[in-house]
Amino acid sequence: MRGTANVGLAVGSAIAGLGLVADSRGWYVGLILGDAATFAPAAATTLRIPAVAPVGAPRTGPRLTALRDRPFLAFTMLDGLMSMHFYLLELALPLWIATATHAPRWVVSVLFCINTACVLLLQVRATKGTETLAGGARAARRAGLVIGLACVLFALAGGRSTWLAVGLLTLGALAHVAGELWQSAAGWSISFGLAPAERHGEYQATYSTGLSLSRIFAPAVLTLLVVGWGVPGRLVLGALFASVGLLISPVVRWATRTRGTADEPAGAEV
Repeated sequence: MRGTANVGLAVGSAIAGLGLVADSRGWYVGLILGDAATFAPAAATTLRIPAVAPVGAPRTGPRLTALRDRPFLAFTMLDGLMSMHFYLLELALPLWIATATHAPRWVVSVLFCINTACVLLLQVRATKGTETLAGGARAARRAGLVIGLACVLFALAGGRSTWLAVGLLTLGALAHVAGELWQSAAGWSISFGLAPAERHGEYQATYSTGLSLSRIFAPAVLTLLVVGWGVPGRLVLGALFASVGLLISPVVRWATRTRGTADEPAGAEV
């Protein structure tokens, strides 16, 4: 799903770029209408999705179980904090390159291309080993550490010569996308693995609140740390991501204990 979404982002960005080059009302209106037209075939694909037998919910017991599940809520918040890294390439890194490095600004586009290509080619492979909750936790730990490393590499690019800065930024982008791949795989593995079979909708809705909070706070937090504090801010940000990744493992173990079960494949009823 993530690979397909990145195909859409890449193709859409290229088409949108043509509109920016043409810079005419006709092109802009055509792009909007063309975008609207794509939603009909996208909706039609859902007609071919096979039916899945529903799992009946218990008739007794508390409602809104996910909101009472403290280990799951803790994981949701940690994953939301980790998800702020998605805005590194979109927001913080372009500002950092423009204000604190000697790298040419076109490097931003190159780093975007590296990120998109890696997600397209490697996202499925990055899920290997995340079939269990323990495997998902290990992937989250790796994600936090390499995203932290990416922040350090980005910080080191400040004030360096042009090509040294480009090299450090490229290495940082590769470390960042590795963390992105692992973090995405871990999020799917753990959020589905901790959800009872009859409450997947409720648990996924709760899990999405962490991502929503990330979207709300990430621009302000990243701008403050990266632009406001410069190199120290990037190092603090790297330490934050590394710490969050390390904390997810004990939270998943806590969640497993509260369910009174050994580790099971992600998506199984636990």
